[in-house]
Amino acid sequence: MEDSRKTVEQLPKEPEALRQQLSEAGLQEQYESAQHYQTLLHNVSDVIYSLSSDGIITSLNPAFEKVTGLSCADWIGKSFTQIIHPDDLPLALEKFLSALRGEPSPKFELRTISLSGNYLTGEFTTTPLMQDGKVVKILGIVRDITEHKQMAEKLKSLSLYDDLTGLYNRRGFLPLAEKFLGLASRQKKDLLMIYLDLNDLKAINDSWGHQEGDQALMDIAQILKKTYRVIDIIARMSGDEFAVIPVGATKDDITKVTSRLQENIEMHNAANIRNYTLSISCGVSYCDPENPCSVDEIISRADHMMYEQKRLRRKP
Repeated sequence: MEDSRKTVEQLPKEPEALRQQLSEAGLQEQYESAQHYQTLLHNVSDVIYSLSSDGIITSLNPAFEKVTGLSCADWIGKSFTQIIHPDDLPLALEKFLSALRGEPSPKFELRTISLSGNYLTGEFTTTPLMQDGKVVKILGIVRDITEHKQMAEKLKSLSLYDDLTGLYNRRGFLPLAEKFLGLASRQKKDLLMIYLDLNDLKAINDSWGHQEGDQALMDIAQILKKTYRVIDIIARMSGDEFAVIPVGATKDDITKVTSRLQENIEMHNAANIRNYTLSISCGVSYCDPENPCSVDEIISRADHMMYEQKRLRRKP
């Protein structure tokens, strides 16, 4: 009876003798389960760790070294807070305290250090291990999602920018316009918007090919970047239409912000680097705090003025 109460750890380590005694003690299944667990622990790609109730790292599986490049031996015995990005410590401590209360925390993200000095992003889950109604250890699993996060950020960035010109696209422009309109309203200031399109793009495409038409659009984008500041919001809204919000400009600045643009277009044409000249039709509208309006309204007014200028340009 005494032998049947032995644990795997108390039994001999020689394989044959161990198997024999396990069989006699009725612990063969326990041994196989332990071996299976160790195999999983060493081959799983996720980091598996445990913490003591005072936040000390008590165990790490080999995936820790593969993922971070850091040594398990160097980190066992240290506080888990030393491996967490400083900005993520409040969340890490919140989840640790929840675990100490016996509350598991599924799927939260934290950044952790690595041997390269760069921070990795991990998707964490924590499970408190209880004994006699008290938390004695916290078991955690971390999945490295750094590449996934980087790809998601890249895709998000691509969805906000125009592939051809590098300017914001409509999707990227509209939330920023809303933000600056709200800011202007709170500060009791005007919001100015310039809406313009490239004249005769179809003629450029027909005469010189679509590649040259794309070049004309890129030239306009560069002229806009040269004309306006980094803090100004510049976007390609559709095929040949662009929008600009000169941040801080008021209705009194309309002539200044449009004439500077026209001067830069003329300088570009004077350089005679293309087989054609660039020209634009431009409309300007503004929203003042005395007459509140929506982003759609200010765009619509500027767009209407732009097409009116285009109509007058075509008039014989």
